[in-house]
Amino acid sequence: MKKELLIYFFTALLSTGHAQQQKNDVLSWVDPFIGTGGHGHTFPGATTPFGMIQLSPDQNTKSGDWDWCSGYHYSSKTIMGFSHNHLSGTGWADLGDILVMPTVGALKMTPGTEDNPETGYRSKFSHERETASPGYYSVMLDSYGIKAELTTSPRVGFHKYTFPKSDESNIIIDPTNKIFGNIYHTLVSIEGNNKIKGYCYSNGWGGKRFAYFVMEFSKPFKSYGVYAEGKIKSNEKMALAKDAKAYVKFSTEENESIEVKVSLSPVSIENAQENFDTEAKNVDFAQAKETAQKTWRDLISRFEVTGGTNDQRKIFYTGVYHTFIAPNLYMDANGDYVAAQENMNTKWFTNYSTYSYWDGFRATHPLLTIMDQKHTKEFANSLISRYTDRKDHMPIWELCGYDNFCMLGYHSVSVIWDAISKGVPGIDEEKAFAAMKDASLTDKMSSSDGGGGLNDYIKLGYTPSENGASVSATLEYAYDDWCIQQLAEKLGKKDEAEVYRKRSMSFLNTFNKENNHFWPKQKNGKFLPDFVLNDWKKLQPHWVSGNIWAYDFFVPHKIDEMMDLYGGKKGFENKLDKTFTEALKMEGEQHVDISGFIGSLGFGDEPGHHVPYLYNYVGSPYKTQKMIKFIRDNMYAAKPDGIVNNEDCGQMSAWYIFSSLGFYPVTPGKPVYAIGAPQFPKASLKLENGKTFTVIADKISDKNIYVQKMFLNGKEYKSWELNHSDIMNGGELRFVMGNKPVK
Repeated sequence: MKKELLIYFFTALLSTGHAQQQKNDVLSWVDPFIGTGGHGHTFPGATTPFGMIQLSPDQNTKSGDWDWCSGYHYSSKTIMGFSHNHLSGTGWADLGDILVMPTVGALKMTPGTEDNPETGYRSKFSHERETASPGYYSVMLDSYGIKAELTTSPRVGFHKYTFPKSDESNIIIDPTNKIFGNIYHTLVSIEGNNKIKGYCYSNGWGGKRFAYFVMEFSKPFKSYGVYAEGKIKSNEKMALAKDAKAYVKFSTEENESIEVKVSLSPVSIENAQENFDTEAKNVDFAQAKETAQKTWRDLISRFEVTGGTNDQRKIFYTGVYHTFIAPNLYMDANGDYVAAQENMNTKWFTNYSTYSYWDGFRATHPLLTIMDQKHTKEFANSLISRYTDRKDHMPIWELCGYDNFCMLGYHSVSVIWDAISKGVPGIDEEKAFAAMKDASLTDKMSSSDGGGGLNDYIKLGYTPSENGASVSATLEYAYDDWCIQQLAEKLGKKDEAEVYRKRSMSFLNTFNKENNHFWPKQKNGKFLPDFVLNDWKKLQPHWVSGNIWAYDFFVPHKIDEMMDLYGGKKGFENKLDKTFTEALKMEGEQHVDISGFIGSLGFGDEPGHHVPYLYNYVGSPYKTQKMIKFIRDNMYAAKPDGIVNNEDCGQMSAWYIFSSLGFYPVTPGKPVYAIGAPQFPKASLKLENGKTFTVIADKISDKNIYVQKMFLNGKEYKSWELNHSDIMNGGELRFVMGNKPVK
């Protein structure tokens, strides 16, 4: 009996220790399912920080299924397979390259439908038997009794499929899978008894592009075949067609696992093989998973928060995870990459793409200038190289090295200048200026909102209303021109600095004093006749997504001058108060990106993200503090639909991270941050330079939301701006919180 009790207590101790170890693992606070419901558009699958591979399940991939931009939505009941790259939180889509799907039984080579999965290789599943954490994803495919597990290295996807006992265990390889894209043709080639090579040539949001692959199986297959022109062709080894696919068959014992490793390349099959040999040769699934999760653990643990609720910590750490998914590596191991649909090679930088910086210039990239300057340098040099190496122009929104012209402005200049202004090393400032200047002279028509009009903007000092989204365009161009002005001044280019100084003031030319709005102005110099702001159709031609209430405050580079337009600090404060309290009574179809309303402001779309912090500049920081808490509590949640709109490659998450720490980059490109209100009793940032910056919030609680006093490194701090250098030097920012506003 004593022996049995000893064993029992020893087992219980081990179990308790294991549970405590799991709880202490920072990865346990990350929930990749946050954002997979609602309109968040995130994916739950496996990836590495800024990796080329995002190995995740696909469910619906037709362009009409807008909430499946990532290939996955929490509402679906079936899975059609696992493809190797996905976009995180975007409002449009492409990718979904090289889908792999294990099945049992009769061979089916088309996916079937969500409503009738049995008509194809698609499988039912339940969330109860689905798990995800950084670097790992697992699901039980209920239709087949197969457990699927996924992990990745930067350029290779690792699959592990655990089969039931069967003489008809199949793995289908479908290169025709594409999220919202179009297929020109695909190639599959079966080599030996455990290898398949091929490619997909497609057109979509990432332009015309190739996705080459090399695939190896841990077990020799007993038979194989291809599929082309709607027909299964047993024992054939190659197919080239618009619908070319392949399949392999095995006999499996109960709970037998087969591992599959898949490397990709945008350049060639030979490069895909080299990527495979570099990252996957002699590496099994368990090793790859361990490496991926260690990489994430080391990264995420550099953000350390204590206190708060479980949900707040889960939202925070998941936000960190989402912030470090994109931009994405887009370069082979040998230095080959694709830019503007041309094969390139370089040794002077590592190439990245997936630049959603109409969103991310606001907070995602400024957060990276603090926490990941090494990648920030590579992102800046990748953008600059489009001009210096590719002899093209820096993009508006780049995917797979291709500028899809989505949204407005030339915010590459913001990303680059923000990095330079904060001392990120390794960026050639003369090359940067040349690329930035070129971007400011290259008129591009927005593919999403019909904007553009840069030539008219340069000539007239504003973008005329005859161009789409003219008000938004004028305001965004003016801010970007301010960024260029700053670098010109730093380099001593006085004449060019003056040109861009004048251009940066163009917002003055589109302000209508009669109605107190930035307003569409015609080429003849007259404002459009006033109209009642109650119809989305009237707004959408002139503002991005119709969001006039956010753009009324989008002059981040000239806040004092903006306040003067509204009658000074008091008038500006009244304008803010009205915006946050006056509910909209709109008619017509609402643009899907306008969501998360606080009064008239739609927080779910990025142009308004800085607006809550503007109360600081009128001397009412307590209103900023109250609004920040309201947004944290009401626009985010620890559940699948816990992001109020598209997560947008980290921007929604970066806002939450900054706003939990207690400061925010209202003006990217200025090495200062507006003070907000911290969320946690303690939060520490472990910087690359070995120093640690810690934020303490004394007496913080649900009621104590207002900042009473601040101390920086022990000395009372009375400014409502925090210097970037104070963060990078390490130290402590201490807030004393209370339940009464300090006016």
